[in-house]
Amino acid sequence: MKETIEFIKNLWANKRTRALAILIIYAIFFVFVFMLISSGETGPREQLEDPPLEETLEFNLADVDNYFLEIVGKDNFTYDVATNIITYNGEEYPLENIPNNLTNYDLDIYKPINLVKLLEVSILESTNHIEKTNTYLLKISDFEKIIYNNDIINDNNLKIITYEDNSKIIFDLSNYYGYLVNIELRD
Repeated sequence: MKETIEFIKNLWANKRTRALAILIIYAIFFVFVFMLISSGETGPREQLEDPPLEETLEFNLADVDNYFLEIVGKDNFTYDVATNIITYNGEEYPLENIPNNLTNYDLDIYKPINLVKLLEVSILESTNHIEKTNTYLLKISDFEKIIYNNDIINDNNLKIITYEDNSKIIFDLSNYYGYLVNIELRD
């Protein structure tokens, strides 16, 4: 034992062997620390994903038959599905007798079942927790494919804003048709 202590003292006296000994002590320390860290829970971690679209909607949009449209653009008008009345320039018209300049608007696009299809292919861009809204981006090519069954290539985006309580959906078609659609959903 006395010889071992004497051997260690001689090694410690030499600068090179002392540096090597200190390095080995640090290496042992860090190996021990890494072993402690890695000995924790090794199971797979739960990944956070966006909830499916069905879970973010309080009620199923496809089942909504009663809604109110407000189209804001070159021609501003409203359409109430419950009464089948279009209001344009303060005048009310039954859906069958709409003014000629409004006949180019396809009101079937804004049916809730079509909105569900469009939201399914949209990408969640942002969530505003203060206003309780989700903003989705929809490629124009996806819009054309779902609504008109046209295969075009256009990577520009349309925006769809849904409110958490599903009382309102804003469909921004200003980059495509030049107007904005406000949809108020009713149970």
